[in-house]
Parts: sequence; C-alpha cells; structure tokens
Amino acid sequence: MTDTLKDSDIADLVAKSVAPTGHDAVRQLFNDAGARAPEVIWSPGTADVRNPLLRQFQAIVKGYKVDGRVPAKSLRLEDFGGLTEWLMLLQPVEDGADFEYLAYGSSITDSFGMDMTGHRTSEFGGYISTFFLGLYRAVLAQKACVYSEHEPPRNVFVRVWQRLIVPLFDEAGEVARILVLNVPDNELRAGLELMVDPVFVLRGDESVIYANRAAQSIFRFTQRDAIGQSLEAATGVPLELGWAPEDMLSQHKIDDSVRLTIRDGIVERLVMTVSATQHRDEAFYVVVMRLIGT
Repeated sequence: MTDTLKDSDIADLVAKSVAPTGHDAVRQLFNDAGARAPEVIWSPGTADVRNPLLRQFQAIVKGYKVDGRVPAKSLRLEDFGGLTEWLMLLQPVEDGADFEYLAYGSSITDSFGMDMTGHRTSEFGGYISTFFLGLYRAVLAQKACVYSEHEPPRNVFVRVWQRLIVPLFDEAGEVARILVLNVPDNELRAGLELMVDPVFVLRGDESVIYANRAAQSIFRFTQRDAIGQSLEAATGVPLELGWAPEDMLSQHKIDDSVRLTIRDGIVERLVMTVSATQHRDEAFYVVVMRLIGT
C-alpha cells in the first residue's frame, strides 16, 4: 500500500477507518455488562493471530482449503491433535437464528464449568449469548473467517477468550457448520497450573472459581465439579478466615495454618496458605495446600 499511496493519503484512509460510524451496539452491549468491548478482525492474517495455538490451528485449516474455502465434508477433528480440547463445532439451526454445539472441547468445559455439547448458543443467556449469536450470524452472512477477543462473564476465571472462527461450506457454497478454536489468555491461571501443590482461587463468598490440576488430582474431582462449591465441600478442609480478600490484598496479608484432612481413610496434615490477588478488577482468595504427611 505504501508503494502506491503517499503517507498523507494513507493517514486519510486510517482516519476514515477509525472514525465512529454510528451506534456501536457491540461496545454498548459489553459496557453495559461492565466488560471491555471485544476485538473483532475479519479475515485475519498471521500478524493478527499471536497465540501459538491459534497459529497452529490456522495452519491446519489452511491445508483443508479448496479454492479458499474449507469443505465441511472433509473436516476430521482428529487431524487437530491436542487442539481438540479447545475446539468447538457448531451447526446453524432455525435458519441461522441459533447454533447447536456438535462438539465442545474438554478444556473449554473445565474453564466454563459446563459441557455445551448438544446445547445451543442462546442457552448461555445474557450479553455473551447475544454477542455469540450476532458474531456467528455475521459469519453466515460474510462467509469469512474472523478472529475475536472478548472478556467472559466474571464467573469464568479467564481474562479474555481468543477465538478463530472458520466457516465450513457445503457443496452449494453455503456455510453448513462453523469451527472455532477457543483458547483462554490468563497469565495467572497459566502460572498456577505449573504448581505441584493444590491451588484454589475463591471468590469473596469463598466459593471455588478455579482449581489447578494438582488439586483435581489429589482431591479427585474435576474442575466443573468444584466450581461454585465451598472449599470445604470440594476438599473436606474448611476455610476459617476473618478477612475479606480486598483487605488481605490491600494489607499484603498472608495466613498460614496447619489443617487435618482424611484421604483414603488416612488422616494427613497439610499447611494451608491463604493470600489474595486481583483479577479483572476483583479481589480473590488464593489458597495453596501442601501435604506434609500423617
């Protein structure tokens, strides 16, 4: 573009592209729910997609393309390997008014807390359902790939979801299905997953919003089982605190205590460390448990 246009001409084009074009329904939808407006990029290039999982997905999809489109009949989810745990496959229903999930990745289920396979987009409810429906309908109309990045509702322990949405075409050239790679961007969550000790993140009402893999393994539950429960209900270990997470955060307070728990009929001791952190402008408890023997 710079070879044929002067800088001032390019600046004029940029001015037109960033100028407000009337009522921004998407921004208003998210702002009314206390969330930042999403980012949406149609026909994204490699530079637009920074997440390595999304780039890997983009490369696999490229191999499927015939005349620039992905035929629905040729798709095989097994070709995506480990990415399948972050994949969603949808089909339009009711003439594109809604969308049914034919596949819903296990890791998305763990983050969200519910397997949406067999359910519809409209069942999410609230602003996020409206956004999904609008974006998928736009994919049907535009017949093009789209990248989106959005903040989920606050009951989901993810900073933002990054998604690459790919239309799959039937022999008549219409969008028959939609394939989505949906990956979370959450630096705090990524760090907690690396810890060998059980770690829980709790809301101010002491309900579990996240448990790392070590916690799921040691206390034998799945993420979806734990979300919304109290720590005691999930682990058998009570949380006894007199501090709100906001107070712990502002005063840099850390609480250490030795507790007893019973696993497989054996009484074990553990050290429980409770601190607080901030995530998307909200304070949460962070509970780390370290088993120290019988």
